[in-house]
This record gives sequence, structure tokens and C-alpha cells, in this order.
Amino acid sequence: MNKNLLNPIVTHPPPWHLNGDAFIMNYWLSPALTKASAHFGIAPSYLGRMVQVMLVRYETSPVGPYDELLLLDHSIKYGGSLSFIPKIYVSTEVSVQHGQALWGIPKELAQFEWLERENTCYCQIQFGEQIMSIKLMKKPATQTASVSSKYLPDLILKIKQHDQSRTFSFAPQFSGALKPMQSIEWINTQDIFPDFSKATALKSFYIPEFQLIFPEAQIEEA
Repeated sequence: MNKNLLNPIVTHPPPWHLNGDAFIMNYWLSPALTKASAHFGIAPSYLGRMVQVMLVRYETSPVGPYDELLLLDHSIKYGGSLSFIPKIYVSTEVSVQHGQALWGIPKELAQFEWLERENTCYCQIQFGEQIMSIKLMKKPATQTASVSSKYLPDLILKIKQHDQSRTFSFAPQFSGALKPMQSIEWINTQDIFPDFSKATALKSFYIPEFQLIFPEAQIEEA
């Protein structure tokens, strides 16, 4: 049995079923940018590397609605896993507590504000005294393409997280319908998040009605 389920903070054990609207943003980081972003937890690379950013408005989850901005790095830094989450903000304390206890995800509490106008979405994120913004423009009247994790091998889906004494391993499952993005603008990232305006933008997508399942993690003591 997962010892974290005995933690009084954990009132909603896995698996978690979540639904919401997601923006999946893909970038190529140069070797110089991986080095400049090291304080965000990005692993260095002599060749450069692709990373993903996810911005999600969860309408339903075991702990209620909340917003999330995360960085998903793809490095072999952590013992054979292709992915880990070095930086993540969420909008509720209960999500912070459960994410840290159940999956070793370093969630931090931030304030999110949203504004939508036709095909443009603005998200403002405040952490401490700093405020950054993201402007996301969807392509109008575009066709969708279905995506599902059931067609992907477990190795690609596997995430490994580390805290001071433990390693958490888990493979989230997801599904939804992809819609291509037209453009993404990063504004005033400061020390909150890497400045992806300096990265090479790859294809990015909007996924309405994004469905995600977070399973129970396998935990190994150091």
C-alpha cells in the first residue's frame, strides 16, 4: 500500500480522473537556453532538446476545479525515464498538497486569471510579487485530430519525479481532440518561468475537453 495514503493531507487517493481545456505547447531549446534555464530545473544539453509546456483549466478533478501551468522536460537525467516535471504552478492549495504527496510533483501555488475573446485567450499568472502573461491564439474553424495515450508505449508516457528521499514513477493516460494553435506569445516571464519567446516554437495544440488519468505512483525509497 502507498504510505502516502496514510498521510492526513491525502483525502483523495489515486487514480485521479480529470477533465478540462488544455493548451499543449512544444518548443526546441538551444544548448544555451537549456543552460540559461537551469534554475527552473531544466537539464542541460549539448545538442538542445524538445520540451513541452501544458496550460490546463481543469473543470473537474477529485479536488475540484483548478488551473495548472507545467513544464515537461524530456531528458535521461533521471534513470531511464524520458520525462519529468521540473516546474509547475497550480491555483489551489489542495492540488499542491496532493501533487507533492502522491506523485512527488513540485507544485507551487499561484494565482491565475483568464480572459477569452473569440479565438484569443489570455492567461495571467501571479507568483509572489511577479506577474507573467501568455497570449494564445487558436486557428479559427480548423479540423480536429483525435489523440489517445492508448496508442503510445509505456516508456514514452512514464514520468519520474524525485524528492529528497524518494523516487515516484507513474504513467498518466490521456485523450482528446487536437486543434492547432496559430500563435503563442510569452509576456514578462521574469523569474516565474523560462522565456519561451527565445525558444524555437514547434507545433502546438488546443485540446478542448481534455481527459487525463493520474494512476497511483510506484514509490522507491532512496
